[in-house]
Amino acid sequence: MDMKISKKRSTYLLVTAIAGLCIAPISLAQNGEIPRTANGKPDFSGTYDVSTLTPFQRPSQFGNRLILTNDEAFGIANAEFERKEENQVGSDPNRSAPPQGGDGSTGAAGNVGGYNTFWVDNGTDVVRINGEFRSSIITDPLNGRLPPVTDALRDARRAALGAGEAPRREGGANDGTAYWLDAGLEAPGPYDNPENRPFAERCIMSFGSTAGPPMLPALYNNHKRIVQTEDTILIQIEMVHEARIVRMNAEHDPSTIQKWLGDSIG
Repeated sequence: MDMKISKKRSTYLLVTAIAGLCIAPISLAQNGEIPRTANGKPDFSGTYDVSTLTPFQRPSQFGNRLILTNDEAFGIANAEFERKEENQVGSDPNRSAPPQGGDGSTGAAGNVGGYNTFWVDNGTDVVRINGEFRSSIITDPLNGRLPPVTDALRDARRAALGAGEAPRREGGANDGTAYWLDAGLEAPGPYDNPENRPFAERCIMSFGSTAGPPMLPALYNNHKRIVQTEDTILIQIEMVHEARIVRMNAEHDPSTIQKWLGDSIG
């Protein structure tokens, strides 16, 4: 009995400590006091969780409306909670193998079930700014959506295809077939060499623009840790542990100096 009590108390303290770390910057801001370093500069140090149910682009049903009603925001949160609860039901251990090319699911990991609900940590609430719930992260243009693809980008894609680059599957879907052969291109295809695969897929760089710019929320690993010195701010990304170093009040390095994450200054 003593062991169980001790274990529960340790778990409670750990969760409390983590929660306090995440909300500390928010609490200080709500008190109206700007945290400052020893030399008087604003102190951004801390760990931040940017997970949110607010989508990057606004769902079309909201049109140009940026602000959600309380009922709409709570409805989104409740629907996500119920979806996750349903998906956490155990699978039949005697189920058969999935069909070739996947089961047609639109979920992550190429329709092969690589990410079930256990791995998802995309937040529990909609973003609220100045007491108002937001319908999208994008605020400009007014419809909260990315502008249409330009003719220049279409031409660039055609040029890449003409140079032998495998076409992208519409919507990024992976149906398990060699779709590039159907397009009339010969091997090697996009899966014939590991170095042909994108950095994010090989966990060389984070995916979903979590490391930025812009730094956006993703399916999981949404924590950002900020460490600040006299003239430098470091932002460590939970996803793949990338570290973006921002040199404050600095000039860009010469173009001959190339950096993995670019040359960030502030």
